[in-house]
Amino acid sequence: MKNRISNLISTCFLTALILCIISCEQSTDCCTNIDTNVSILYKNQLGENLINSNSDFEASKIKVYYKDGNEFEYVFNGSLDSPNMHRIVEDPNGDLILTIYPSNYYEGINSTTLIELNQNVVDTLVCEFELSGISEICKRAWLNGVEMVDRFLEVEMVQ
Repeated sequence: MKNRISNLISTCFLTALILCIISCEQSTDCCTNIDTNVSILYKNQLGENLINSNSDFEASKIKVYYKDGNEFEYVFNGSLDSPNMHRIVEDPNGDLILTIYPSNYYEGINSTTLIELNQNVVDTLVCEFELSGISEICKRAWLNGVEMVDRFLEVEMVQ
């Protein structure tokens, strides 16, 4: 009798386990992957940082514009950590790197972003994206027509 009850319990448990495994769907769409930022190191002819070097290159004055159709619109989203779609980070060498979060208004797989360092210096960033249902990845980028290596470019500016 004990064996019969034990076998019945084992059979019920095994059946429940099999039904549970069969009914559970495995989803591979677990996460959204957004990897779009590009980095620019602006230097003068002496190799010194331009960002925050003088009033013409103050980080607080940098503006980012996204191309939407035929128009460029200033971007600000107060709910983000970087509401102006850029941030300044200091690398281990003490260089100030401008990190830009490019436009998500796509023309095919490309987007265009303007970076206004000041009224006289405006750069054009074009990014090529890999887009899928759950990911947005900047695969290639160009600043003023110069291709960036690994989404990074050091720019020497003549003043």
